[in-house]
Amino acid sequence: MVKKGSFNLFSTKQLTRSNTYVLIFWFIMFRGVNLRRHVIVQTQVDRLSKIPKFLLAYTLIAMSSLVSYSCTPTSKVIQLPEKSLFRSEDYIVYRLQGNGTLADLAEKFLGARKKVWMIEEANPGADFSKGNAVVIPLKENNRGGLSAEGFQTIPILTYHRFAEDCNSPLCMPKRLFELQMRYLKENGYHVITPEELLAFLEYRHGLPKKSVMITMDDGYRSVYDIAYPILKEYGFTATLCIYTSFVGVSNIAITWEQLREMKANGFTVGSHTVSHSDLTGSQEGETELAFIARIEEEIQGSKKIIDKKLGQDTSILAYPFGYYDQRSINVARQAGYKIAMSIRRGGNPFFVNPLSLRRDQILEGDMQTFLSRLKTFNNLSLK
Repeated sequence: MVKKGSFNLFSTKQLTRSNTYVLIFWFIMFRGVNLRRHVIVQTQVDRLSKIPKFLLAYTLIAMSSLVSYSCTPTSKVIQLPEKSLFRSEDYIVYRLQGNGTLADLAEKFLGARKKVWMIEEANPGADFSKGNAVVIPLKENNRGGLSAEGFQTIPILTYHRFAEDCNSPLCMPKRLFELQMRYLKENGYHVITPEELLAFLEYRHGLPKKSVMITMDDGYRSVYDIAYPILKEYGFTATLCIYTSFVGVSNIAITWEQLREMKANGFTVGSHTVSHSDLTGSQEGETELAFIARIEEEIQGSKKIIDKKLGQDTSILAYPFGYYDQRSINVARQAGYKIAMSIRRGGNPFFVNPLSLRRDQILEGDMQTFLSRLKTFNNLSLK
């Protein structure tokens, strides 16, 4: 109940832009209306401020009557969790107790700690301190990341090898890689797994607004020695796309035992074929039948090897050199891959073909180029 004298609906002097917003929020939050149907943006508030104030006052009275009517209690009773201020089938308003984290709330109400981003994005700029109220959305209302301004896109960052100092564009200096990962952490980026990306591409689950995936091609030992500890420090994982004939063959190659350790710590291992050969062109003197057989062995054979060595069902493929065509896509699909990636630059909205994803190679040794690859939204007015 609003304290008597705290706000006079009929006082046009008090009916400013800010308290109009508060009034509408009060009607929505505490009368039980579905929040997702009443998103109020600043432009709408601006329009409200231009309406004659006596008319706006009576409009709000009418809204109140409609809300009361539309929210007449039914036979369905929703049990309020302890410390909840409000609950519908879509949202909970919860008062923070100070003896847990937002991840604890995500686990309690959403079933998984990794869904904490849903709470964070539902409360932009909020002070998550004891005694304050937060909104906990119980449903994913925008699985494809669509809005009137455009659509979400997922960048996939691609690395190859690492060293203290580098003299090749395929090599990433340790110091710079650490700076890049620190930037992602400090600026609210979420590093996702291939499984999470696939759920987004299949329109099954949404992703945080600032989502990226990290891949590392070939299978160099420096991924284990240099990149792996840095990623663990920031709580990130990556997807390693290896070509199987390279694993364990020299002291610069990663080993199967190291891959097993990384997999046990949340990293994903995918295929980069058997020998990293071009899948789109025949080799000198190669017949058409031999060409088809080679493609099938590169794509299917590598999956069988990785499956056996790591006890998994390998579902992600990186095309060697980023080259692919319809035939290689078909072979990848038949082999059981769910995701396949090129090195064409750009991000990936939910409506792209999962077997021809784009990736950005991180080659240049400067932060500015790295930052330019972090585009997570494609502006396209749909109004």
